[in-house]
Amino acid sequence: MPRQSYRVVSCEGGDQCGKADAILGFLKRFQERGVSITYSSFPIYASPFGTVIRKFLKNGLDDFNFPPMEELKIKMALYALDRLQFLDVVLSNPEYKKTLILLDRSSFSNAVTLAYGIVNIKDFRRKEDMNSFLRYAFWVDSLMIRKLGLKNCVVQMVSSDNSWENVRGEEHDINENTDVQRITEETYKIHQEKVGDGWKRIVTKTKDGWVDREEIFKNIYDFVVKRYGEFNLEVFPKKLVINIEEILENSYPSAVVKKEDIKKYLEALNGNDKDTMHEYGIRIGEQIGLSTKEFILRDKEVQQMFVKILRRKSDADILDVVEKYLGKGFRNKITESVNKWTNEN
Repeated sequence: MPRQSYRVVSCEGGDQCGKADAILGFLKRFQERGVSITYSSFPIYASPFGTVIRKFLKNGLDDFNFPPMEELKIKMALYALDRLQFLDVVLSNPEYKKTLILLDRSSFSNAVTLAYGIVNIKDFRRKEDMNSFLRYAFWVDSLMIRKLGLKNCVVQMVSSDNSWENVRGEEHDINENTDVQRITEETYKIHQEKVGDGWKRIVTKTKDGWVDREEIFKNIYDFVVKRYGEFNLEVFPKKLVINIEEILENSYPSAVVKKEDIKKYLEALNGNDKDTMHEYGIRIGEQIGLSTKEFILRDKEVQQMFVKILRRKSDADILDVVEKYLGKGFRNKITESVNKWTNEN
């Protein structure tokens, strides 16, 4: 297999399959072996688009009275816009090409959003509507999939236990229920078929309990090496992160955000404390929305894809959602940038 410009491992999986634990173990062990890593997770809730996502996951979009099919596409579009901010950071710095990029969720997490639609949309036609949404999902994320070669290496954590419950007692969102989690396995299988040999299912839990961490790591490591070949080991491997601080610097340099809020958000993220992460993520996203003087994307292709997503049928609807949750001022900043990029490109 020819060497790709970027080496990316996309980690996917439904809730309670041990994905977070497996990823953190994977990251630690790769670092110990001397492999430089860039790590990121999605959605980036502290970004403005991530904040919008968190708010509709918690509260829904019932106030807008969107047709159900259109609402599902708007959700997919907002996830894609959040990921485009990340992509713009990656493409702006050649250092990321020198690392193995490890993603906690990726473009293929549209499988979860699609599962929600199947469960909750009345008269959802499994075959016709499924194919339509799959085409849309792969289109809105097509630039990220292509530029980072995401189809080369996808690792899906799966549980053969077939049970799901909110064991942590956390505040749950609209995707966290038994029916959605069950259908998610089906929609992931469809994504796997489209990706092909670059997709690997890793069992992390059986009816007898959790699989040994070392076995999980070995299964992931062997597959990554199979896809990318052996790695050049370094004495002092780098650990890079792309999260809200990098996105602030790249896309919202004029925004005023409390440093203590960023610290608490990142601590909660690293500690897998979801409730605290969501709380401070929303605080940060709202501060950016209120204070930023501009919205910047630097890569021309990213700009073009951002504009295409906004202007493909649902322009006003997507911006209406953004305005409701982050205010008219932030909506205007997006519109100003979109108009500028359109004129320049």
